[in-house]
Amino acid sequence: MPTPAGAHAALLPQLLDQLLIGVILADDQARPCYINRAARELLARHDGLEDSPAGLTAATVAQTRRLRHTVALLAAQDIDAPASAVRYLGLRRRAAHAAPLLVRLTALPGPPRGVAIFVTAPEHFQPVPREALTVAFGLTPREAALAGLLADGHELRDCARLLAMGEGTARNHLKHVFEKTVKHSQATLVATLCRMAGPCQ
Repeated sequence: MPTPAGAHAALLPQLLDQLLIGVILADDQARPCYINRAARELLARHDGLEDSPAGLTAATVAQTRRLRHTVALLAAQDIDAPASAVRYLGLRRRAAHAAPLLVRLTALPGPPRGVAIFVTAPEHFQPVPREALTVAFGLTPREAALAGLLADGHELRDCARLLAMGEGTARNHLKHVFEKTVKHSQATLVATLCRMAGPCQ
C-alpha cells in the first residue's frame, strides 16, 4: 500500500495533466524530466518551443541561448530568495503576426536543482468566468458581462455593441464595476481579472 507521500507523488502528474497551461519540469541544462499534456501538445506543434536531444530549443538560436541561460541561472539561484527565483520570457512563433508564447520560469528546490517552466499560447487563454465575477465582486450579470468582455480584450464601444446597449450605458456600468472592484482604470481592472482567470486555465 502506498504511503500518503507516495500517493500524492503519483497523483501529481495526473493533476498537472488537467491544467490548460503547459508545465515542463527541466534540469539546469533545460532538458525536460516531466512534460504535462498541454505542454506535450504545444511542443508537438513546433511553434516557438521544441524538445530536442540537447534540451528545449526556441525558434531562433538567440532565443534558445536566452532560454537556456535563464534556466541555468534560475537552477543556480537560492530557492529562499523568491523575487530572484522567477523570470519571464516571450518566445517568438513561426508566424510573424502570432503573439509570442508567454513563459514563466521558476526555480525548483534540489538537489538536483531544476526549473518549472509554465508556457501559455495567448490564443489559448480561457475567458474570464462571468459567474465568478458576480460572486467575487458583487457585480450584476450585465456588469460581469461587460467586465469579462473587457478582460477578453474588447474595446468599450465593442462591448456596448455586443451587449446591445448604448456606449453611455456601458460607461455607466463600467463606473459601477470600478466602484465594486476598487479599481480606477480599465488597465488595472483588466490586469486584476486576468490574474483571476489564471487559475481557471
